[in-house]
Amino acid sequence: MTFWEWLDTARGEMAIAGIAGSAVAVIMEWEGWISSSRRFFVGAVSAFFLGPVGVPLVSWLFPKINVPVDHAVSVGGFVMGICGIVIIETLLTVLRIKKATMEVRSDISRGD
Repeated sequence: MTFWEWLDTARGEMAIAGIAGSAVAVIMEWEGWISSSRRFFVGAVSAFFLGPVGVPLVSWLFPKINVPVDHAVSVGGFVMGICGIVIIETLLTVLRIKKATMEVRSDISRGD
């Protein structure tokens, strides 16, 4: 399978939509080249892997919006491209808080 044939698959369509969503997020919140490059990369990667979560997220946030089934892959990728950086940053913050809480608990149990 060539690269161009792969782009015609559902995963390829989601990748293109994720890159487009990520580009929209970067352009809307431009913070310089380094930060924007990081946001673009994280948005595109999270869209590629979390794209299937995009449509349920849209349905949950906006229950009156109906996403046609034939566009679900591209809509999911686009939404996750836009929201991916926020979701990843939120997950990392939760993990950091959990780690800090576990360290405090271990200090208390040791009597430090």
